[in-house]
Amino acid sequence: MSRGTTAVIDFDNLRHNFNVLKQLAPSKLVLVVKADAYGHGLKQVVQALDNVDCFAVATIEEALTVRKYRPKTKILLLEGFLDKYELKIAFEQHFDSVIHQQEQIQMFEDFQTNQVMNVWLKYDSGMNRLGFSGDEYSRAIKTLENNNKVNELILMSHFASANQKHNKFNTQQVEKFIKFKTSHEISISNSSALLNHINIADEWCRVGLALFGVSPIEDKTAHDYKLKPVMTLKTNVIALKQIKAGETIGYGQAYTAKTNMQIAIIGIGYGDGYPWSLGNNATVKLNNQQARIVGRVSMDMMAIDISDIEIVDNITIGDSVLIWGINANGNLPLETVASNAKTIPYVLLCQITSRVHYQYVE
Repeated sequence: MSRGTTAVIDFDNLRHNFNVLKQLAPSKLVLVVKADAYGHGLKQVVQALDNVDCFAVATIEEALTVRKYRPKTKILLLEGFLDKYELKIAFEQHFDSVIHQQEQIQMFEDFQTNQVMNVWLKYDSGMNRLGFSGDEYSRAIKTLENNNKVNELILMSHFASANQKHNKFNTQQVEKFIKFKTSHEISISNSSALLNHINIADEWCRVGLALFGVSPIEDKTAHDYKLKPVMTLKTNVIALKQIKAGETIGYGQAYTAKTNMQIAIIGIGYGDGYPWSLGNNATVKLNNQQARIVGRVSMDMMAIDISDIEIVDNITIGDSVLIWGINANGNLPLETVASNAKTIPYVLLCQITSRVHYQYVE
């Protein structure tokens, strides 16, 4: 018998989503694969995708991993180089780099090399995280236009609330940013902006979560955008128990049985990345039927109520349980699990721990 806690990564669905997003995009796509490709496996994901315009990552280590498997593809450092050592690697490995502060410009100007780099110059249009503001940005553009180490200069910014289609702040950000558009290519849109059709014509769209078949927009699922979930998380039943009315289940006696009931113990817990907050507040699927979590989520396991499942007597140790995604046990969107946990899908994907087995399938 196996605990069976497995993240199944479907490459066919990954490629399907890539094609859907390419059709939506007004121009080229940047595929954001930071944080181990949002928990899907960086090296596996980049090898599974062909004809990619650009991959984007957060760290130099992530960029080096992508370069190992995609020696000729454009790779963008979203936070740029943070010291001279990283700048040296960026030149040597032909990385594109974001520049978002004056210290980076100074480092870039002082660096001695005969090589050139594609620079993505970041404008802070209101998110107040990274980027130049107002006149600073104009001066930075002129400085880099006159630097012979710059190959292409691309102007970029970042939406703060693109998941809210009718938020007036989106329009304000575009109006502030578009004033700087000249002959340079531009990029501002993320997955939410592309799916909400608030992107700019002819820009580079940077897509992350949508590539993996998850909606970044509240109250929407991937299905609403013809996207398919790339990850299905599952585990197995590891024990079965009969509970009498009045007995409690789990740590802190957080759940008391109102009637006699049957529960299954399944092999997943917060030690695997499943949220502790979901105890008594969410469901999984077994035999294509919903089963509610009862009691607190433990480190390695949790209890589910199987009393109302049809043909409950046929449930045995080793049966598969769907945590999120799609398989023979049904469909349980990650967006729903995240909403129940009062968190966002990004968190659930990125907090899966190393003891979860990964299975890559076509």
